[in-house]
Amino acid sequence: MKVLLILCTIGTLSIGVLGQFKTGIKTRQPPNPPQQSEQLNYNHQEEFNSHSQYQGSVYERYNGNFKPAEYYQGEALLKPTPSPQPQILDATAEFINKTRAGIASGICFKEVPTSTLVKNGQEPVSNGTAPGMSTIQVCCEGYERNPHVFKRCDPICEDDCPNGICVAPNQCVCIPGHVRNSLGKCVTTCPIGCENGVCSDDGQCQCKPGYSLEPKQGKYCVPTCENGCQFGKCIGPNQCECEKGYHLTGVGTCEPHCENCLNGKCTAPGLCSCHTGYTKVGDACEPVCALGCDKGFCIAPDTCSCPVGSELDRSGIKCNPRCDSPCVNGVCASPNKCECEPGYVPDDKDSNKCVPHCPQGCPNGYCSAPNFCSCNPGFIKSGVKGRHFCNPAN
Repeated sequence: MKVLLILCTIGTLSIGVLGQFKTGIKTRQPPNPPQQSEQLNYNHQEEFNSHSQYQGSVYERYNGNFKPAEYYQGEALLKPTPSPQPQILDATAEFINKTRAGIASGICFKEVPTSTLVKNGQEPVSNGTAPGMSTIQVCCEGYERNPHVFKRCDPICEDDCPNGICVAPNQCVCIPGHVRNSLGKCVTTCPIGCENGVCSDDGQCQCKPGYSLEPKQGKYCVPTCENGCQFGKCIGPNQCECEKGYHLTGVGTCEPHCENCLNGKCTAPGLCSCHTGYTKVGDACEPVCALGCDKGFCIAPDTCSCPVGSELDRSGIKCNPRCDSPCVNGVCASPNKCECEPGYVPDDKDSNKCVPHCPQGCPNGYCSAPNFCSCNPGFIKSGVKGRHFCNPAN
């Protein structure tokens, strides 16, 4: 009986131990046993896991493949330390770095009075070209102090160089994928974009109506002006913007501008060329009368005009005063004013009439001619020559 109990006890223990061993294999073994090549790795992982604090299975199925234990966080001992990989820059970043590296520092030198550099009550030693002067570093004209690197000055571009890099005062360099257009701006090119057009499937720029492909680079579209745009820029379809010194005409073209170019042609900004028969007088073109224009003025080539109260004589080159009423015994000396001939004096009753003058008077008669008396009826002349008197007839 004792022997039987001993045998039963031994069998029960054996079954228990065997059951625990099989259960342990299933716990550590993956659901699908690995192939031969994987088994080596598996055995190695088993050996490692027996000496580590790693918790969990050695393998885990992920998208049909096994992940090694190195995948899990905390398994740095299994993963070799990677060597640092060189940083790979794209073409744009490399271009920007190289371009910025080549920009001048923008530092210039200037001499200032040493006394202006006093710091903490101490005046530095003068190092200028003259006593009391010191040389200091300043930003060159067109540059400004870099806010992060005090000893460096950056160039200033008024428009901040969109899509480009400011490499010198008001001088931009476009980044890759961009090109400078006719206005000096950096614009995108295909396949990124196409100014005034669209990019086709083959990466070419197709222009909108009223625009054509820029002839030199062919990477963007420019507006078209059918009549051309000499002395200006075509800023839109059939729309010109004239240069300084030129103005837009009614037909949309640019012509030189002159403040005063009557009777001439403006051949350049501020330069007037006179027509034939005209000459330059100051800033204006005046007509020329080759034979002159006495007491008048030339209104056209070889054409005289008289002032008000005057009239042109038969020669066509002299202006004479005009009197509305004829001058009797005189000449029209000025508008509506007669000048008497010698021996005549103006009539008291009519300003346009001149009457003969007898200085000695004409008693018993009247002055009928200069210094000549005619006697009244009943009187006759007597006396010596040149001194006639009218005496009563006997």
